[in-house]
Amino acid sequence: MNAASEPLRNDASIPNQPPGREPSLRQPQAGTNERAGEPGGLATPSRQWIPPPDAFRPTPGSNITRIYGISDCVIAVAFTLFVVNIRLPPPGLNASGLRGFVAGNMLVDDALYVGVYLVVASSWISHYRILTYMRQSNALFVLLNVVFLGSIVFLPVPVALFYRYVGQEGVWQVFAGTQLVTSTTLLLMWIVARADRLLDTETPATYVRSLTARLLIISCGTLLSFGVAFVSTVVAEGIFLFQFLLAGLLHVRSYRRHRGGDYLPGTTRMCSITDNMTAVALTFLIATITSAGASNSQQPFAQTLAAIWTALPLYGITFLIVGFYWLSHHRLFMLIRRHNMVLIWLNFAFLLFIELQPQFNALHATYPSSPLTKFLYAVNQALCGLMLVVIWVYAAQKHRLIDGTMNRAQSVAIAWRALVPPLFFLLSIAVVFFRSGYAVPLWLLVIGVEVAREIASPVRRGIYQARRVISSAERKV
Repeated sequence: MNAASEPLRNDASIPNQPPGREPSLRQPQAGTNERAGEPGGLATPSRQWIPPPDAFRPTPGSNITRIYGISDCVIAVAFTLFVVNIRLPPPGLNASGLRGFVAGNMLVDDALYVGVYLVVASSWISHYRILTYMRQSNALFVLLNVVFLGSIVFLPVPVALFYRYVGQEGVWQVFAGTQLVTSTTLLLMWIVARADRLLDTETPATYVRSLTARLLIISCGTLLSFGVAFVSTVVAEGIFLFQFLLAGLLHVRSYRRHRGGDYLPGTTRMCSITDNMTAVALTFLIATITSAGASNSQQPFAQTLAAIWTALPLYGITFLIVGFYWLSHHRLFMLIRRHNMVLIWLNFAFLLFIELQPQFNALHATYPSSPLTKFLYAVNQALCGLMLVVIWVYAAQKHRLIDGTMNRAQSVAIAWRALVPPLFFLLSIAVVFFRSGYAVPLWLLVIGVEVAREIASPVRRGIYQARRVISSAERKV
């Protein structure tokens, strides 16, 4: 039975029914010989069936919120698992050996990771667009969503094979097969949502046509790529890339024809995936410390504890920096009132550098005195902070996505506040190859500045409120 159907009334024919009690059979009246099913009784009672649990209407929006909540959590874990499988240099390499490993192995894996990241981000966007106008769900839709998440969870397996066996035909077949399950399941979810009338009745027709075309193109293109992979891997990869480009071009064309229709109110779903991906990345930072303990497990306890203590300061620095970046993101999105596809992709660009935090943290922890590891760590942190500035500039330009009452001075002040942390990291990049010992103090200075700002913020608000009270009192006088 559909979860949105009206609940059955089982107390309409029973007077004086106590509240909160659900009768199953009409009770015989006192003083009679009536017994259910006994011949000679005055009457045979009519059976009143208790409705099943899914016959009752759920709290509005609760089922959709739970669906995208668990989906964002699973997708965030998959994003981070892609990074965990990237090859890191073993301890003990000299400077030239470290440079060779980073250039020939780690950065190649990073390039593959970026490609997979864009594919999974595109799948998340399709999932997000399916749920945007949904107002209810049913059991079949939830089951298909579980299958979709299963394919996302399995995706780190072919990605790990990519890292180890790049260029082999069988690897692309496994990857394309996994993507075929993902894209087909998304298409079936959309078909069920439309066939069972799970969408809002006011869903724009252009939105329906655009999303239908997108899902059909990606599903058919992935199927063709999977089949061609058994003949030519290069052609299969080209088909796979082309279908995503075609889906993107169709969206751009639809946006230009219906300018303004791409803007949707709120940023709840974007904040959901951001919170989940940041939380998982922060959690995986501890892998540096656990690996330090595991690698010294055969050593005496004092030596193992010393290795853990050595990795702990960098873990604390990275954890606090990512936490401050999340806080800055939180502040910006409190002021952003609506979103579009450009903002979604800019947000995923910010999250890309958040997801790379465990990798560069582990790299620097393994080679703490290497200028190269300090350089890569600072570059990632600077790009992460700069993406927040880009997000705000795009949203605030001509009040595109923010409240129209905000003036230019306020908008510029917010941009400058977001720009300070990446400026410190850019400065550390400039000095790392000349005075590498100055890099870490500059990173600590970022934390000090942010802590000082948090302490000063309530003081500034108190002064502002006091001035408003005084000004209001003076006007009354």
